[in-house]
Amino acid sequence: MTAEITPQIQDWLNLSALVLMNNYKKADLNSWYGFDIEDHLQLKNVERIAKLHGIQSGVHLRNSLHRYETGEMASNAFEKLAMELRSETTNTFEAKYNALQNPSTKNAYKLVWRYRFSFKNKKLYGYEFAYYIFLMRIGGALGFIKSEEIAMRLEDVNTRLKKTFSSWGEFHRNVCIGNEFMRGAAEPDISKFPGTETLWECYQRLNIHHADSFKEWNI
Repeated sequence: MTAEITPQIQDWLNLSALVLMNNYKKADLNSWYGFDIEDHLQLKNVERIAKLHGIQSGVHLRNSLHRYETGEMASNAFEKLAMELRSETTNTFEAKYNALQNPSTKNAYKLVWRYRFSFKNKKLYGYEFAYYIFLMRIGGALGFIKSEEIAMRLEDVNTRLKKTFSSWGEFHRNVCIGNEFMRGAAEPDISKFPGTETLWECYQRLNIHHADSFKEWNI
């Protein structure tokens, strides 16, 4: 039996809303999983997403959650480069940046240079924990984790994020910047993926259609 979603738990689940909607535009934000697991096509979509993230069992899920929780997915790499760039002058940075050949590496350098000081404490925690919760919801839909455990993990994540960020806007910007750091700034190829939008565009859509859910940053 699935546990009841209280207003508090809904607020915690909303921490993954941006990533959830980016993966499935018709997602039901006011549900444990975001997908209707009784719908065969939606369940197939869940299975596809899980496979893309290497999640085929409860063990895979928890290993992935551990990587997101410990900064292994994004924050550690971001901070390592940020530490290096904090000692650079504008001139030495530009020389190093212009010498780079790989577009993805250049994008990462440019992004980290911009946030090398302002993200010193928060790093990319917003991005990582948004995905952490999203993957729990995917795992829950597939029966890899029960709603009771999701709720306990949500409470812990919520405490960390509410201490790190001061508003939904600040949190969601971190999610978008983290996504850009990991995936690059390139626009999606709509010829291959019709209807695909950037996470920044999804952020705008979320705030238009679900504005009431993201007004109060409840600590």
